[in-house]
Amino acid sequence: KVKRELLNNRGGSFGDLATNRSTLDFLAKQQREAAQSPLEQDDMATRIKKKVIKLGKKVFKRINNSRKKWKGTKLEGPPRQSFGESAFVAFGVFFTMLTVLKVANAINATDTNYKFEGSWYSSTLCIIFALTPAPVGQPRQIFAAHLWNMLVGLALRQIPTSSGLEDFMEWGNASYGLPLIWKEALAVAFGVAGQAKLGILHPPATGLSYAFVKDDYFSWGTILTVYLADVIVVAMSMIILNLSEAKQYPLYWLGLEWGDAGMCWYTGVQARGHHAPLTKSVSNKLTGRTVSMEGDDSNV
Repeated sequence: KVKRELLNNRGGSFGDLATNRSTLDFLAKQQREAAQSPLEQDDMATRIKKKVIKLGKKVFKRINNSRKKWKGTKLEGPPRQSFGESAFVAFGVFFTMLTVLKVANAINATDTNYKFEGSWYSSTLCIIFALTPAPVGQPRQIFAAHLWNMLVGLALRQIPTSSGLEDFMEWGNASYGLPLIWKEALAVAFGVAGQAKLGILHPPATGLSYAFVKDDYFSWGTILTVYLADVIVVAMSMIILNLSEAKQYPLYWLGLEWGDAGMCWYTGVQARGHHAPLTKSVSNKLTGRTVSMEGDDSNV
């Protein structure tokens, strides 16, 4: 449009305009003004408005979907075990825990470089003996999760700790580091996230990341004693649990044939995730009907 007006007012051709310095400067100025016109600004404001509205709809949908899931799935709780099964569990846990505590007391009295706490295995024994088919209680999970969490605790312990046990640092002073409770929280966070990423979830092991980052007397030697205790726990669990006709331990050792996101169906039960290939008998014990979930999350 500007070029047509220039040709009408001044005559000549486009070649004459291209060789005229003043005309080219005038055209460049007109182009800059057009780029900053209110119409262009209105278009940008409209695009931003649409993006904000779209983001708001997504947030509202997520919150509304979360509210629906608060109602649960209306599944029944886990069944009670019989008196005989409970007595068998108590027998196995008692003798295994007694052995671990005896080993811990003997090692701690001999050399503090290999110090460890026998109480770390209380939750592990609950899973192994009372929830024997649970994937989180299999040997691979125990050995790998313990190692991961101990390494996380040792690594984060190297971060300098700010003076005192205050919650927040005074950034203006000359001290450097993180408050101890921040390091403890980071250790637990990385411990859980790493287990989930690597597919080695064993919930009781997470306490090791907290213990190792907090207490200096848990060192590399403790890793050896923890693995010694792991071997004792797994071996005794195998001996005791396999005496029962209703239990088998372990269900797997390495489990390398399981995919990252497998899926299988047994008697109306849909199992998804790292431990999808559950046995039919285990699935029947979990639930005998199809699971229905509220909400529309793709990961449900």
